Amino acid sequence: MKIQDYKSINRILNETSAKNKSGEIYVDNLHSPYIQFPEKFVIPGTSVTQPEFGDIKDFVHTVLKYIPEAIEGTCLLPEPRPKRETGKLFFVRPMLFGSSRFLYVFSVDMLYLGGAKSEEIKKPGSQNMTPSILTDRLYFQTKIIHLHSTLEDGEDITDFQAKRFQGGVFRVESEKDENKPIRKFSEIFDEIDFSETESTIREELGINSEVWKLGRIYSPIGIDYLSLSLRFLIPSLPKTIQHFKNFYPILTETDQGIPDETLKKYHEYLSLFEVERTQSKSGNILWKVITKSSDN
Repeated sequence: MKIQDYKSINRILNETSAKNKSGEIYVDNLHSPYIQFPEKFVIPGTSVTQPEFGDIKDFVHTVLKYIPEAIEGTCLLPEPRPKRETGKLFFVRPMLFGSSRFLYVFSVDMLYLGGAKSEEIKKPGSQNMTPSILTDRLYFQTKIIHLHSTLEDGEDITDFQAKRFQGGVFRVESEKDENKPIRKFSEIFDEIDFSETESTIREELGINSEVWKLGRIYSPIGIDYLSLSLRFLIPSLPKTIQHFKNFYPILTETDQGIPDETLKKYHEYLSLFEVERTQSKSGNILWKVITKSSDN
């Protein structure tokens, strides 16, 4: 996008205030979360490789209509992070707790990922265009990382750098190809499978079946942007921050050890989530996420 394009969207994000529409959270058989609404709406077709500004703006208005709490007061990044996540929009907002800065990262998928009936396909896809779909859901991811720095253009954030997680084992490319462009370390990092490392971290944090009922359906922690991240099944910035402020030292005190009180509060948060196994309309496994009320 051009500078003036994403700046115009950011102005909209900062001038809007509304509550989310009621919806239910699910995780599909690819372990991707989405929120489903009682009513249906149209997701227009867009370019597979580089969505047009008009399509992006229309989709942002759709997100603002259904889950405004997720993106109000954020900045839309000019391009996906990581770059290979074509078709996703990334919204960020820095925040300060204690002496540390963190970054709220909310991504939403412009592409329809579920199975669609013939009557729900309003316009078939073409060689470089996705189909226009009548749907009732928005696929999303909510993450918070320990922030090192941001790159800004005026008041708008255009990029960021996370504080590196020191506990992982990093891989470098052993082969050089003169015909291929040199890739940044972060691009190599994005392709590494950190599932084993994440499993070890879950054990160290005491995340077992008693406190996290979703098990391997969806991990509440991960390695993203060279950094340890906390992942949330809440498409709402205020609600996410409300919980995160109780256990943010998990991202800052990995070397010193997590305080017991912090870990207790994190386990209390994780225990709010339960899951029911069901099926999608195409017959695939589907999990409904049930959130118990919290007084915090």
